[in-house]
Amino acid sequence: MKLRIVIGVANFFGAMSRIAKRGSGVMVTGRIILKLQPDAVRILSRKRKVILISGTNGKTTTTSLIYTALLEKNEVVSNYTGANLFAGLAAALSKNLSAPLAALEVDEMVMPWAIKQTEPEMVVLLNLGRDQLDRLSEVRLVAQKWKDALATLPKRCLILADADDPFVVWAALDWSNILWFSAGGHGHIDASTCPACGAVLRWSQDGANYSCECGFARPDAQWVLTGDELQGPEHQSVKVVSGIPGRAALSNAARAIVAASFFGVALYDSAMSISRVTSVDGRFAKLRIGNTDFRLLLSKNPASWRETLSTSESGPERVLLVVNANTQDGKDTSWLWDVDFTALKKRYVVVTGERRLDVSARLTVNEIPHHLVPDENAAATLLGEVEADLIASYTAFHRLAKSVTR
Repeated sequence: MKLRIVIGVANFFGAMSRIAKRGSGVMVTGRIILKLQPDAVRILSRKRKVILISGTNGKTTTTSLIYTALLEKNEVVSNYTGANLFAGLAAALSKNLSAPLAALEVDEMVMPWAIKQTEPEMVVLLNLGRDQLDRLSEVRLVAQKWKDALATLPKRCLILADADDPFVVWAALDWSNILWFSAGGHGHIDASTCPACGAVLRWSQDGANYSCECGFARPDAQWVLTGDELQGPEHQSVKVVSGIPGRAALSNAARAIVAASFFGVALYDSAMSISRVTSVDGRFAKLRIGNTDFRLLLSKNPASWRETLSTSESGPERVLLVVNANTQDGKDTSWLWDVDFTALKKRYVVVTGERRLDVSARLTVNEIPHHLVPDENAAATLLGEVEADLIASYTAFHRLAKSVTR
């Protein structure tokens, strides 16, 4: 069956899924494409310059920002709403067959397959940290899979990698065509030992630098974000403004500017486009429940919670935590004990979700007063007519994000 016919059939069933309110239709579309044409991703990547973006945290935001910046000069296809598995890649590539560029978010474990299928022009590596271990591999195993996969890249491919993350550095270190990026990251909650030899990793300069007796060390970065100023080779410089709050978002914006520059988009043009993005797939969107105006924030793992709590600290005084433990969230909530919740001590905290008792136990140990409620509506009744942050795990966040007025 010709691929265009396959795509037409898949799009029909995707549309039926949306009409039936069974979802966005993206996964249905992609699954049908791959079922009828197993090598569709490889075929649809031909004659396109593909950028793959992966990491434990920040994939969706960074992909969306890269997509936005690239639109300054070219048509682009992308899965910037987060469908980052096999079907999501197929569905994204099936849109706008004439677009010369594709910016694809890729799940960490799907990266080897995506590299083989798309033969990318560029790979953007964000970070590697602990995720839900009941559904993902241990960090070092993921780094090894990346290292093996990156060795198979086409020689023309450029890697843009985070110099502040020892696991990313170790995975990418052997590649010759590489740009190192630094946003001044300090420390790494999972990197106590060297990814190269297993010896204790030496951290210095208050966690800004690392090295090992085996010779493994932090590389010098060609692109550096200092404050809001991004500086690169040959005295290139631009001010980075993020419409999305938080240091992590600013770092993601800077990476997107660097990535887009490789495809001919001027730094200033990228920065201006990116500054207008205020929400990505519901992240930081506004949602009114009852009389309460919530700002939606997504947190998925210890590092994600650390960044989100830091960002939220400068937000409203009241905060609602919603934690589930479904497959996409990770069924094992032991990760809660790896999160430092002390930033919530001076705030009015409400807790709900399927695993609210687990969260309550964790907060109690941290001596953080809080209120337990059965659901978000009860939380809104308790909070009243105020603004509040709503920090949610994956399934709760995406359920709530569907209600955001777009």
